[in-house]
Amino acid sequence: MIIAINLAESILILIVGVLNVVGNLDWRKIMLVILVTLLILALINLHKDFLKIVYPIYYESLVFDSAIEHDLDPYLILAIMYVESKFDPQSTSDQGARGLMQIMPQTGDWIASSLGDEEFSVKDLYKPAINIKYASWYLARLRDGFNSRLPVVLAAYNGGQGNVGKWLKNKEWDGKQENIGSIPFSETRGYVAKVTKVYKRYQYIYND
Repeated sequence: MIIAINLAESILILIVGVLNVVGNLDWRKIMLVILVTLLILALINLHKDFLKIVYPIYYESLVFDSAIEHDLDPYLILAIMYVESKFDPQSTSDQGARGLMQIMPQTGDWIASSLGDEEFSVKDLYKPAINIKYASWYLARLRDGFNSRLPVVLAAYNGGQGNVGKWLKNKEWDGKQENIGSIPFSETRGYVAKVTKVYKRYQYIYND
């Protein structure tokens, strides 16, 4: 954004300079340059509105209520949802993960048991309220288990907390964002990088 602002300012300075030096410059060209400059400035001011089209908020009340309940950043939940399913509640992965935040059936059963939800059925993972509730509970558990280290939490969400615990114990990975290239699973490496990028974008777009 700094680059864009500097560009617009540079164009304005150029226009003023040209007007001062060349008095007989074609006024139509001057007006065109001014209009282009104004368009650039308008896009700078409205760019977040455009970005909201690319990075929308769905299931807002469910997301924010779960975030409050588990002391999570709602934009982290949205970033995971964006990467996992693009907000499609019926999404199913090749491995069988289901719903908005792609919970595996066995993980869903375990979470339901932990929460005392005796009426849970695997098909409930396609329900946004259940999926977001369970995934948020699981994220909070991973956060607490891995000392709030976001790269590690994301890696565990994708690659399994047992695997991540082993990587850290065996010093295959130090848990740092800048060293995610050391993560043994290529899918998990890509996942951590992608969610982190989308998370930062959500924070940038929606945080004033």
